[in-house]
Amino acid sequence: MKAFMTTGSYELLKKIAEKHRNLQFIYMQGTGGTLAYYEDEGNSVFSSGRDFEILLTKGEIKKEGFVAMNNIPVMEEGQPVFEEQFRQRQENIESAAGFQAFRLLKPCSGHTYIVLTQWNSAKDFEDWKASPQFKAAHDKQIIKKTRLFC
Repeated sequence: MKAFMTTGSYELLKKIAEKHRNLQFIYMQGTGGTLAYYEDEGNSVFSSGRDFEILLTKGEIKKEGFVAMNNIPVMEEGQPVFEEQFRQRQENIESAAGFQAFRLLKPCSGHTYIVLTQWNSAKDFEDWKASPQFKAAHDKQIIKKTRLFC
């Protein structure tokens, strides 16, 4: 499965969605504008944007919620270790209050991975970041002990 995203005005992104009613677009609005995201087996319908392989998934992305995306550049030789680290993580994010979805996205070109989480609210995300489970999971990270980042 792949994930596709692009940015633009909400009006333009809605026009793209109208041409592709078979796809479920999720719109994310922030201070920099609107991002359109969808998951599918096929090719991107965006003329410009970013394509990702979905490596890990938990939960279903919903049309409403708070999304946090971490963009993590990883050197090519560090990618297998980085990916394995996420596969072996012991924390149970699914049990966190307000959790909706998680995706580990590997870029189809380039070297910047995205860790996407979705929550019921920004408060739920902040509560997760302040939790002992979050601290324990991130204290164990291999990426703190090896040079994986660019």
